[in-house]
Amino acid sequence: MMSDSSRHETTRPTAAAPVRSWHTTARQVQGGMGLPVPATFHYDPADPWAVHIVFRLPPGRVVDWIFSRELLRSGTRVLSGEGDVRLWPLRDGGREGRVHMRLGQAGAFAVVDVDRAGLRTWLDETYVSVPEGAEAARIDWGAETSQLFARP
Repeated sequence: MMSDSSRHETTRPTAAAPVRSWHTTARQVQGGMGLPVPATFHYDPADPWAVHIVFRLPPGRVVDWIFSRELLRSGTRVLSGEGDVRLWPLRDGGREGRVHMRLGQAGAFAVVDVDRAGLRTWLDETYVSVPEGAEAARIDWGAETSQLFARP
């Protein structure tokens, strides 16, 4: 906040309520079948625009994706994303249904889906922790700038 042209005040981000990770079983959609895939969604208020998702595939493979939190929220309602990431809701008979995620390049992609109600509930927790529009206040811009201009 600036009160006049010669004085600057810097406010550091305040601690946000931590958001627990959401552990769920996604389904890898292949040939009309859903193969179970353990997945963990994690939100860190220190990185307020991002959601980290880890898929654990057999035999011991780990696939890590970083999504925009807003992209995930939008994908629970409408077709969202472009390029390597596309999300859309799939409603089953009036129930909450699932959210499909197409991950990867055309011709070399996987489709997984997760419980839509569970994802929406967990995302709501992230927005309690860091409300929409308050993300920039969570960033330590001085540290980010120093890191950006640090010499290797």
